Amino acid sequence: MSAYQYGFVNARIRGRKSFMLVKSDYNALLSAENIQAALRRLEGTHYQPYITQLSMEEFNIVKVEEGLTQAFQSEVHRILANLKNRWAIALFRQLHRSLELKCVTTILKSIILDVPWEDTSHYIIPYGKVDSTTCKDLVEGKNIQNAVRRVERRLAEEIMRITKVTTDPTEQALEIEIAVERYVSIRVWESANALRGRDRLCIRLTGISSDKLNIMTVLRMKKLGLKSDEISNYLTPTYYMVKAEDLQRAAAATTEKDAVKIFTAGYYVNVISPLVSIYDVKENLSIFEKALERYHSDVCEKIFMKSTFTLAEPLAFLYLRWYEVRDLIAILMGKNFGMPRDRIEQALVLHQPPHPV
Repeated sequence: MSAYQYGFVNARIRGRKSFMLVKSDYNALLSAENIQAALRRLEGTHYQPYITQLSMEEFNIVKVEEGLTQAFQSEVHRILANLKNRWAIALFRQLHRSLELKCVTTILKSIILDVPWEDTSHYIIPYGKVDSTTCKDLVEGKNIQNAVRRVERRLAEEIMRITKVTTDPTEQALEIEIAVERYVSIRVWESANALRGRDRLCIRLTGISSDKLNIMTVLRMKKLGLKSDEISNYLTPTYYMVKAEDLQRAAAATTEKDAVKIFTAGYYVNVISPLVSIYDVKENLSIFEKALERYHSDVCEKIFMKSTFTLAEPLAFLYLRWYEVRDLIAILMGKNFGMPRDRIEQALVLHQPPHPV
C-alpha cells in the first residue's frame, strides 16, 4: 500500500508511540514503595485520564484493568476510524474481537475449575463488551452455557463438545483455552493473509504469535501426557516459521522436555535454547512463552526503525501497547501482593532481557 493511503495513520501512530512508557518509567513503577505510590507514578503518564480517580480509592484490580484496557481500546478505535482499506479494517476488528473472546475463556475456566470471583478478579482482564460487571455475573452464575452465548456459534459448539467428552476439569479448562486461542489465531491469520502488496508485512507479526501458540500447545499437552494424535487435534493450521512437520515431530516426542529439544533445532533456536537447562530445574513452561513474547515485541519495535508506510506500523503498535497494558497489570498486582521486584520482572515483556531467568 502507498504512503498516500497510510501516511496520515502512520504519522499519528508514531506520535502515539512516543507516549509509550520507557525503561525509566518501568523502573519507577517497580521501585514504588507500595501500590498507591505506583498508581501515582502512573498518573504522570499518558494513562492519567484512565486511572486518576482510581489512585484516590482503595485498590481494586478490576477497575484498574478496565481503565488500562479502555486506554488500549481507544487506540484500536482511533486506528479503525482512520482506515479505509476493507482488508485492513477486517484485521483490526479481528484483533479487537480476539481479546473479548480471551476474556470469555477466563470466565469459562473459572466456572469449570470452580474458582470464586474474588480469586478470578485477580487475573481476568475485562475487555470490550465483556466488562467487569458481566465477568462477575457470569463467574458467580456458574453456568457455562450463559458464558458460551458470548462466542460465535462454531466456537460455541466446539466448547460444548469439550465439556461433554472431557471429564477432568483441568484438562477441560486447558482444552477450551486452546480451542479459543486456535479459533482466534485462525481468524487473525486469515485476515492478515487477505492483505495485499506490502501490507503483507503484517504476516510476520501475526505469524510469530501463531508459532508461539502452536509451540506452547504442544508443550502443555505433552506435559499433560496426551498422545500425538490427540495433540494434533489442537494444533492451529497457521504455520509461519514452525511447520506442520516440526509440530508433529514434537508432538510425537516422549516428554515435553524432548519436545523442547526438537524446537531448539528450528527457527526459534536462539529464543528457546538458552532456557532448556533452566526448565530442567524449574519445569515451568511459562518461561518459553514469555521468551517468545519478548522476541515478538522486539520484532514489533524494529518495524519502527524504518519507514514502511504499511499496515505493519499500526499493527506493531497495537501489539506493543497490549504488552504494555499487561505489563502494567502485572506490576500493579505484584505491588499489591508485596511480590519482590525480580519475580514481577519475570512476568513482564517490554524493557526486559530476552530470556526470563
